[in-house]
Amino acid sequence: MSNYVIGGWTQSTSNQPPDESFAYTMYGMITNLNGLTSGTPSQPGWSPTDTPPPAIPGKVLWTYGGQACTPNGMPDSDQNVNDIISATNSSGWDGVDFDDECQMNTDMIINTMESLKPKESSYTFLAGWNYNNPDQSDEGKQINQNVQKIGATGLCDRFILMCYADAMWPMPDIQNNVGPAIERTIENLGNDSNKKVILALTPAGLNQENLNYFLEQVTKYDIGGLFIWEFPNLSASDLETIKNTLGIS
Repeated sequence: MSNYVIGGWTQSTSNQPPDESFAYTMYGMITNLNGLTSGTPSQPGWSPTDTPPPAIPGKVLWTYGGQACTPNGMPDSDQNVNDIISATNSSGWDGVDFDDECQMNTDMIINTMESLKPKESSYTFLAGWNYNNPDQSDEGKQINQNVQKIGATGLCDRFILMCYADAMWPMPDIQNNVGPAIERTIENLGNDSNKKVILALTPAGLNQENLNYFLEQVTKYDIGGLFIWEFPNLSASDLETIKNTLGIS
């Protein structure tokens, strides 16, 4: 059995299912946080409340948040928390991935993670220059504090580092930020936390050089594994490279 896991996100439960090697698959992005739907409040899409998870191998979670999630500061009430729990339990999801791209309420996320148990939870965040330079970035300072605070509870199963933008970063940015972000997260979480850390990439702009670099960081720091944004777009050859390097059959 491999020391590592692979997984990823896609945006519709009807999309191509993941490779059977995936340990975790996340569906989203539930960006309309009051209505618990994808899309926007005025143009809502699907909801985990009335959509069951696809019958696929591994754990299947839905993602609360994501790029352009709205409004800021969520969840902001006990009712919000109850709605998240209810959506997860009633449809049979295995847990929730909190993708914090709209200044979420960390205390309420912790309450939600506690109420979700024994189901799973993860905290996903942008782990670039801001995160690595909290003394120069208020946003980065806040993300570091969030990771420390959530980590201290022991409730969160995985901390997922988004080290990409709309496409993979240029190699100098990757070299300057990926390793430091992993080191910082392990430090923020404390001793023996490396397996809770997951690195994430996107197939957009992925090539042999940047893929190999990401995989080297996974094995160098012996973290939990690698997740792929919009995994249906990942080439079969890149998937094979990932599986072979991480010893996943």
